[in-house]
Amino acid sequence: MIDWMDRNSVSQTVVLALVQYPENQPTGQSESIFSSDEIFEKFKATNGRVLPFCVVHPDAYDSTAKIVKALTGFKEKGAIGFGELKPRDAQGKSMKMALDDKRLVRIYEACAAVDFPVVTHLDSSFVVDIPGLPALEGMLRKFPEVNFIGHATGWWNSISGDVKDFKGYPSGKVTSGGAAVRLLEKYPNMYADLSANSGLNAITRDPEFGRKYLVDHSHKLLFGTDIFGGPAKESHPHFDFFNNIDLPEYVKSRIFSDNARSLLKLDSI
Repeated sequence: MIDWMDRNSVSQTVVLALVQYPENQPTGQSESIFSSDEIFEKFKATNGRVLPFCVVHPDAYDSTAKIVKALTGFKEKGAIGFGELKPRDAQGKSMKMALDDKRLVRIYEACAAVDFPVVTHLDSSFVVDIPGLPALEGMLRKFPEVNFIGHATGWWNSISGDVKDFKGYPSGKVTSGGAAVRLLEKYPNMYADLSANSGLNAITRDPEFGRKYLVDHSHKLLFGTDIFGGPAKESHPHFDFFNNIDLPEYVKSRIFSDNARSLLKLDSI
């Protein structure tokens, strides 16, 4: 991964852990899935270039206090955030939990206590909401001290006001009134990560709107890829797109590094 970062002029990378079932890793998952402990074992040797997030499963603890204790332990090992919140059951299948499920609310409460931002995989299968994202808005209001980072199709399909579901990658013009626009504008604690097919599709489906969105919300957007590098990843469409789009330098600086360093309280290296 460090070699891949060097080839693409990336100085630091956040690596997300995925939510595993309380005792065992879900079956049938790829080798690219890292547990929190595996990430902690590796990151120290990178001299600050690889930065770990951590997770706990929503069913692992029955109280906020216990989650706070677990996250505090992770933070002492070097974790700087929570995510990716993408709960699976013991068979590795999506749990389809409402974003405001009481088990997830306990996690948000704990993240408030330890000062962790939360990357939420929002779609129709894992952490779920409905068009307009009312559950997400409720959590933004309830936990103003927690910075939520929108990710996946549930967030990015909501860039358009005519969204009807969170499956797939919509094409065509973006219409006004999208929750992924309104929530960024209204709530200081709402951010968005541009990674994965969902993020890139949202910005490229309507090029004129996409460029304006990047400029207008440049102080709230975080560059990402949702891949971990390796020999097969000599290039990636996110790098190709952002290396070629015409954006003001201050916009690039914010999206590529400044926002993440501010949000995660990082020093430049």
